[in-house]
Amino acid sequence: MKRMTETWGQLRKDRYVYLLLVPAVLFVFVFAYMPLPGILVAFKDYDVFKGFWGSSWVGLKHVREVFELPMMREAIVQTLWISCLTLIVAFPAPIVLALLLNELRLQLFKRIAQTLLYLPHFLSWISVIGIAYAFYSMYGPLNDIRLVLFGEGTERLMFLSDESFFIPNVLLLTLWKETGWSTIIFLAAISAVDPQLYEAAYIDGANRFKQVWHVTLPTILPTVMIMLIFQLGGLFQSNFELIYGLQNPYVDVEVISTVIYKQGIQQGAYALSTTLGFIQGLIALLLTVGANLVSKKISRVGIW
Repeated sequence: MKRMTETWGQLRKDRYVYLLLVPAVLFVFVFAYMPLPGILVAFKDYDVFKGFWGSSWVGLKHVREVFELPMMREAIVQTLWISCLTLIVAFPAPIVLALLLNELRLQLFKRIAQTLLYLPHFLSWISVIGIAYAFYSMYGPLNDIRLVLFGEGTERLMFLSDESFFIPNVLLLTLWKETGWSTIIFLAAISAVDPQLYEAAYIDGANRFKQVWHVTLPTILPTVMIMLIFQLGGLFQSNFELIYGLQNPYVDVEVISTVIYKQGIQQGAYALSTTLGFIQGLIALLLTVGANLVSKKISRVGIW
């Protein structure tokens, strides 16, 4: 009873702070929890005219159909391949960049650099794709640079029509757009490191590199592990806007999200697309739980 009284007292005291959470809570409730009953469509022979409740149950029929789709196996492999490459390349990049920014001593230059690095994040993916099309086009800046470097006789290339360039381009655009913004979390973690630890390391003869290796990185390890868990949970996710936007008649790389769109939305197979989304979400949940358990075993750090 005493604890409940203290809790209500604390809530009354900080009522305006909790009031600020109301829009976020409502947003999550409306867009994350209210649509959950729609998962049942995956187990129904959904008919638009019969409606949600009038459609008949079919059990796991659509789950079997998902794995019988001709393009699904290739889409799963491509999704995993792109996600793993993104994890290997794009996950360490903001950590390294945060460490480099933290070493800058000229504050004005540091602020300008951070601002320039953050700006691409505020562009929509369709804007990024538009910039990429302009940059890589036959008469775009990249081909002009090649002409300057290798002479006027150099053949102009259609970069976006080359399927071997598709995945490297996805990685490059992801790095350019999101690396700077992702440094915010790691810079915040670095700023919380006790300065006395650096002083002690300096007295022991550690140079700047050794201070980063033996002080900074171990201290921010919990933050790194939590972000890694979230990244591992998204291995079966892919950037639909970027992948779909870069597809063209010459390049047809399919991932799970593009298959969901083409099979479910464009062809009206709503039950099939719901099943695909459900399987994708279930695998993401299992990966997150598994990554969390492994992290707690190895580093004693987890998200719960």
